[in-house]
Amino acid sequence: MIEPAPISYEKWCHCGKYFEWRDHHVHYQRGGEGEPLLMIHGFPTSSWDWCWISRNFVNRFHMILPDLLDYGLSLNASKKPCSVIEQADMIEALMKHRNMPDAHILAHDLGDTVAQELLARHNESKLSFKIKSIIFLNGGIIPDLHRPRPAQKLLAGPFGPLFAQFVPRKKMLSGLAEVFGTSTKPEGAQLDEFWPVIMGVNGRSSMPRRIRYMAERREHAQRWVNAIADAKLPMMMINGLADPVSGAHAADGFAKLAPKAKLARLPEIGHFPQIEAPEAVSELIHKFHDCIVEKQSAGNAEEFTG
Repeated sequence: MIEPAPISYEKWCHCGKYFEWRDHHVHYQRGGEGEPLLMIHGFPTSSWDWCWISRNFVNRFHMILPDLLDYGLSLNASKKPCSVIEQADMIEALMKHRNMPDAHILAHDLGDTVAQELLARHNESKLSFKIKSIIFLNGGIIPDLHRPRPAQKLLAGPFGPLFAQFVPRKKMLSGLAEVFGTSTKPEGAQLDEFWPVIMGVNGRSSMPRRIRYMAERREHAQRWVNAIADAKLPMMMINGLADPVSGAHAADGFAKLAPKAKLARLPEIGHFPQIEAPEAVSELIHKFHDCIVEKQSAGNAEEFTG
């Protein structure tokens, strides 16, 4: 079983702020003091995923935690699919809205892909803010190594809208639990708390729209994989090895792609390391940033580049 969430999803929803971007009413959380840390969640959940670890960074970072377009409380009034490119555009607008010229990034799952697009722009000197470092959690960073679950394949297929409307709640939640580690699966009331997080304000009909990122990963594979290979900034992966979607095999692929980046492997942890092992993940993040500070003080930050 995972630890109880430090804050319920209901309370989390009442703590945020909004800003308008195109046809979207974008919800985000912010808090803490220090350097900006942009925290980008994954599919199919929301920024609430970060509540297990965000409390550990309030004295180190000023955190910005958006609900991606069509996710969580970010209302998609047009009901049109939102591409990874648009997600990155929204984040650039949010950073400008918050007057933040730079940030560290912590990303997970779909958030990894959004971060890769931001990184590609950064490498091209086309990003409107500076990326100071990136930590990736489990995700399809290398599309050839991504192993989607049966439900994801159904949602992404021609009958995705029908599947999204009629799949039983219990079946969808059990599918989510399957990507957690054997000893860290949410159960009972804990698992039920993920339901409103998955549905968000856009409901079941948003699910097949959201899953289109899997096809985009294949379409833009060269750009997004090369973004990591070409990066000249501190990078790290924290990987739950028991994840059937992007676990040990993805960690091995990242190690080859970015041999100078740091890599932490977490045995028996699944797809959501920040939820399944919050203290271990928090400690790794602190150590990574401590090392950045030490290297920068010594003038050797380039040792991190991949």
